[in-house]
Amino acid sequence: MQTHMRSLPRLTLVITLAACLAWPALRATETPTPAESLINATDLLKIRQLDAPVLSPDGQSVLYTVKSIAEKPDKKGEYSYHTHLWLAATDGHTAPRELTHGEISASSPQWSPDGRRVAFVRTENEKPQIWILPLGDGGEAVALTKLASGAVNPQWSPDGRLIAFTSALDATEVRKELIKHKAAHVQPEWDVERPKRTPGDTADWFDKAKDVQRPAASPDGTRQEQREWLAQNEADGNPRVINRLNFIGEADLEPQLKFINLYVIESHEGATATALTPGYRSVSRPGWSPDGKQLIFATELLTTRHPDREFATSLELVNADGTGRTTLLDDKAESFGDPRISPDGKLVTFLAQNIATNPVYAPVRIGFKRLGDASVPWYNESLDRAAGNLRWSADSSHVYFVAASNGGFPLYRIAAQPKAEPERLTSFETGVDAFDLGRDHVAYVLTNPADPYELYTASLDAKEPRILTTHNSEWLHAKQVSLPEHRTITRPDGIIVDVWLIKPASFDRTKKYPLLLEIHGGPQAMWGPGEASMWHEFQFFASRGYGIVYCNPRGSGGYGYNFQYANYQNWGPGPGADVLAAVDLAAKEPWVDANREVVMGGSYGGYLTAWLITQDHRFKAAVAIRGVYDLATFFGEGNAWRLVPDDFGGYPWQKNIRPILEANSPMTFVDRITTPLLIKHGDTDFRTGYVQSEMLYKSLKVLGQPVEYARYPHATHELSRSGDPRQRLDRIVRFDEFFRRYIGEN
Repeated sequence: MQTHMRSLPRLTLVITLAACLAWPALRATETPTPAESLINATDLLKIRQLDAPVLSPDGQSVLYTVKSIAEKPDKKGEYSYHTHLWLAATDGHTAPRELTHGEISASSPQWSPDGRRVAFVRTENEKPQIWILPLGDGGEAVALTKLASGAVNPQWSPDGRLIAFTSALDATEVRKELIKHKAAHVQPEWDVERPKRTPGDTADWFDKAKDVQRPAASPDGTRQEQREWLAQNEADGNPRVINRLNFIGEADLEPQLKFINLYVIESHEGATATALTPGYRSVSRPGWSPDGKQLIFATELLTTRHPDREFATSLELVNADGTGRTTLLDDKAESFGDPRISPDGKLVTFLAQNIATNPVYAPVRIGFKRLGDASVPWYNESLDRAAGNLRWSADSSHVYFVAASNGGFPLYRIAAQPKAEPERLTSFETGVDAFDLGRDHVAYVLTNPADPYELYTASLDAKEPRILTTHNSEWLHAKQVSLPEHRTITRPDGIIVDVWLIKPASFDRTKKYPLLLEIHGGPQAMWGPGEASMWHEFQFFASRGYGIVYCNPRGSGGYGYNFQYANYQNWGPGPGADVLAAVDLAAKEPWVDANREVVMGGSYGGYLTAWLITQDHRFKAAVAIRGVYDLATFFGEGNAWRLVPDDFGGYPWQKNIRPILEANSPMTFVDRITTPLLIKHGDTDFRTGYVQSEMLYKSLKVLGQPVEYARYPHATHELSRSGDPRQRLDRIVRFDEFFRRYIGEN
């Protein structure tokens, strides 16, 4: 399940299969494999996640981050994550070296223009701050910022004198900043949505600063004294009074908004930060102009609508000295994001999504506009895919980007000219989680079916690859891995669905194996061979003797508007039939035991798992993970609630919409479930809402059906990707054990 965001999505890159070095001989064999050579559950702890490659100004080095899992020194069997900065030479002749160490993580590295210093983010005392690490002369890292609200996303100015960054402020902090800047209006432009209260009331929620002189407060006093007493309780968070629409966060309630403000600070120790955009509008994806005089960014429109209700965003410019702010693009029908000014300073490229109708299904387009005049922007309309992660070539001739497509995440480029056609540089077979461009080459983190993460460089046309690291390939050298095999199926209505099969790691053609159907979330997500987040899970189950089938049913991203819109008001029947057709295809393989089929899925995949077992009884067991099962109540429970109006066209109280929600809800047909079911959810998963799983579990218990419920303490919706490592281990071992109760051992 994905949360609806006003900002445009961050997409994952994929580089071509041809751009890889030869994969190790890690594939299903037809001879028995020693158990120690198979992927085990605890191999999850060995995986190193690479991210954020940044090429040095001279192109000879690349910074990147490595996230690892380590056992806590004082608690056996308990684990924690650590992220640190690494440095690799782009010629591959010297081994990469680790730049930061210890229990405190480091992230978001950025080179100074002279290549002698690195800005990065380190979190101490629960607040992230910008740090500077000298490389040219050596020395220890020093903290540059010390903001109470924290500091992230460092960006060096072209001359290296300043660093721009962003900070998340609450309403009281914003008001203090505005007062410090002697702003004419210290209240927001929009209605605070508090009944019969307006900004400026004595007990208003914008006046909660502890150091402000307050009027008298008493529960037994005058009405104003009572209001002041209540306001003080609210300021203490007891109770948490809610007046905003989007009050549910990922792991807790969020009664108050946060506002992302843009700052600059001189790049030397002891400098003081200056706010460039103080106010109640958040900025995103800031970037410098080539002359260092301005910064460009995306922000919410300046309207009287509350930010929870405003989806349009504009592109704006602000002077680096804070003296002026202008609007570059402003359209109530569009959401703009990821603006980038060309190195020659003549053009700005950006992402645009039309939100006038339905922002979920509208494609994300690439736009261009000339700077310095009133020219009308032009857009790429020919690529029916959602673009993301824009980067200019050094000569300003092309923009590079990625777009989820056909099960992969290819790298594209487009000439900075009207009516130019995008050029796809890479195939759909592998995945790149991040990339950076230099003058003559690209650096990228590559995932392929044999190895989840390594760092590569290649020429600007994605050829002549060179591997720079062995963070995972070194320990995987002795492991047996099974690679996916691609198939397609054509549905009766003409929709073509991509399918992948993975054979058991110790494959023997004389044997038959159980078949596991895996279902992705979203529903607008997409899986393919370069899927890093599923790499370990797929390989674990293959090593345990399962054949695996997965596909991208209608509604998945990466196949264009018509394919994605095919699940509008149709979450269950259409996608459900697509995945069952994939199972039918896999069942024709001579090695598949069709009498031992099982199914599992997470988020929307958890929903579709539950839907399938209300409609079909072929599966011997099922696991529904962090799903939603009653769409009407999901509207009120999860923070991804906008999927209801966006994907179904209305709300539960509307007479023409309620029947559609009920017809697509597994709970409507819960009395048809006879398949043994394990339900998994996290205690603090507020994206889909844990009550959804409680309702499904309780219903099946009342009905006397075989059901089990696993709840993970303090776990959010992201448990499988970034949660407690011990819980991540527990979940996959528990799923395997549950399936084996009903299908037996091989």
